[in-house]
Amino acid sequence: MKDKSENTAVSGVENPFVSRNVVLCTDGKYRWVYEMKLLKDFWVLGTILKIFGGIIGAGAVIFLLVELFGSHDYLGVLKMVGIMSAILLSLSVIGYLVYAAIMGGTYCVVYTMDDKGILQEQQMKQARKAELLADILTLAGALSGNLTTTGMGLSSARRTSMYSTFEGTKKVTGIWKKGLTRLDAPLSHDRIYCERDDFEFVWDYIKSRCVGAKVIEK
Repeated sequence: MKDKSENTAVSGVENPFVSRNVVLCTDGKYRWVYEMKLLKDFWVLGTILKIFGGIIGAGAVIFLLVELFGSHDYLGVLKMVGIMSAILLSLSVIGYLVYAAIMGGTYCVVYTMDDKGILQEQQMKQARKAELLADILTLAGALSGNLTTTGMGLSSARRTSMYSTFEGTKKVTGIWKKGLTRLDAPLSHDRIYCERDDFEFVWDYIKSRCVGAKVIEK
């Protein structure tokens, strides 16, 4: 990874790239775009299944306790739980595939990172990586354009957002081959993605600011 001092000029200003895809903007924040392949990374589906699994498991315990003081039809409870599990699993998979089709198999996330945390903003289907990167470069001063208009464009493209703070993080895990950083706190478990070429910079930045957190590299 190049040091900032080695950056060359872009459109008459200092090169804003601190790694291959991460840009340092004029507000002092780092931004990059990550395009996730929904049919290659199934962590969203896994999260949905964990939630439904917890609900079904809790329901099974309650029904078994009821049968403990009732007719003791434990086999009937297990059959019901099995049917519910099969239905919810099927609906989850079908729903995820429909969602992936609607999104064109991918969705873009714009990450904004500073010393306090990272903002993740999932973009609408129409927003594509090249367009978002051009907007970010405008914010970095590398391209000519109206910064106010660009900011409004990014805002209107946003669909959902989530903010992850470094303070309070108890464990930070870096998975190099996936370009993935996991931030684990008592009430949150967040995932930060980047390209492998950018992982060294992003990983070093994040772990150095998660003071007191357990650091794991894989």
